[in-house]
Amino acid sequence: MYNILKYSFITLLVGLFLSACTGSKKYFKAAEKLEKQGLVNEAAEYYMESLNRNHNNIDARIKLKEVGQKYIDFLSSQFFREYNTNQFEKSIKTFEHLKDFYDKASALQVQLDFPSAYTDDYQQAVQNYMEDNYIKGEKLFKQKKYTDAIVYFEKVKKYSSDYKKVQSLFITAKCEPAYQDINLDIENKNYEHALKSIGDIYKITDNYKDVKDLEIICNSALNKNILIFKPQNNYDKELSDLYINNLFTLNTKTNTHIKLIDNPVFSNIFFEQIQNDQELLKAIAKSTNTDYFYYYKLINKKVYSPSPQKKEAAAFLRYFAKQGEVVVPQITTVPYYSVKAQKSFSFDYNYKLIQTKTIQTIASQNIPIQIFDNKEYNEFVSKPLADINDYFPYNPITTPIFNQYNAKDWRQLFFVNKQMKTDDELKTDALNKAVQQYQQMLSSFVK
Repeated sequence: MYNILKYSFITLLVGLFLSACTGSKKYFKAAEKLEKQGLVNEAAEYYMESLNRNHNNIDARIKLKEVGQKYIDFLSSQFFREYNTNQFEKSIKTFEHLKDFYDKASALQVQLDFPSAYTDDYQQAVQNYMEDNYIKGEKLFKQKKYTDAIVYFEKVKKYSSDYKKVQSLFITAKCEPAYQDINLDIENKNYEHALKSIGDIYKITDNYKDVKDLEIICNSALNKNILIFKPQNNYDKELSDLYINNLFTLNTKTNTHIKLIDNPVFSNIFFEQIQNDQELLKAIAKSTNTDYFYYYKLINKKVYSPSPQKKEAAAFLRYFAKQGEVVVPQITTVPYYSVKAQKSFSFDYNYKLIQTKTIQTIASQNIPIQIFDNKEYNEFVSKPLADINDYFPYNPITTPIFNQYNAKDWRQLFFVNKQMKTDDELKTDALNKAVQQYQQMLSSFVK
């Protein structure tokens, strides 16, 4: 096996090597053809690729040295013409392409003569290019044509973000349209969309004009305060405390505009005693700056955990025994239990949501919350002595073929995890379900 893998690996390496060589030769032949046609520039690129694919291609190395230098000389002459006719953008691209070709050749250990005398001209071309684009961008900026101005500022920033005021103008050109939209949205009370535009500005800068103040205005307009009235101690206090903790944990994790208020003075007032006193409720709402009152109670807690129900049954064990000179299948019955186990945790979730502006109940419901844990499994009365695949829920010898079936599912029941959820786990699941009901209620009524 080792020799086979070793041979396959070597074969793969040889194949890859031959593939690389073939590619190199292919590009070399194409380069020769281009060179004969007088397309020296294109030929230089192909000789470069040929050598890149196979660094040991001596012919490609020699031709790249020869033809590549011609290409460098051509690009140098082209740069000279473009620079001296004030075609700065073209001259910059030409020089950068020249530099890129030279660097690639150097990386392949092919040294070409680089026209370093033009380096200063290139730097001057960049300066002229930046100045030209800066002037055009600034003119459009003053006309408040921000989108058009950005195109020119980006050309300047490609070479220097510190050029004059380009960075400041660029940020303003990017942010100002969104800033104007924000103010318009706030005027039209479209706070959600305004926050989205504020987020777009923060992607560019975190300090643009008074955006942070506008964010506070939007959040203040969207934020809703909900004062919680807790149930009295005659209900299940432990369950209620866990539920309220879950609500506050959820509110901390989710990025909503809902703020839950657990006021030490008012939250422990028995709401059912004051729910009809509108003057008092208005006073509490004003005192706590509350938009909604939320009252809940968790009652009728029940824990159901009966003993597992066991039903004795017989499995059929097939084995083979020798009778004289013949081996024949034999069957023996093995007792096992078919077990059904169940646990449940339940309570009634009762709530009211009151809008403080009108002191009107806008949502009220009693929801039964119930969580089950069911297990169904098989277990042998005593430790089995054979492979599980030798056991059947029917007699495989006497049962007609058309009544037999795949016993895989039945056998899997012997390997089911028999561990049931604890009471605390069921309680947690039930509380989470109640919290989900709370979320659904908020999404429907709290806008």
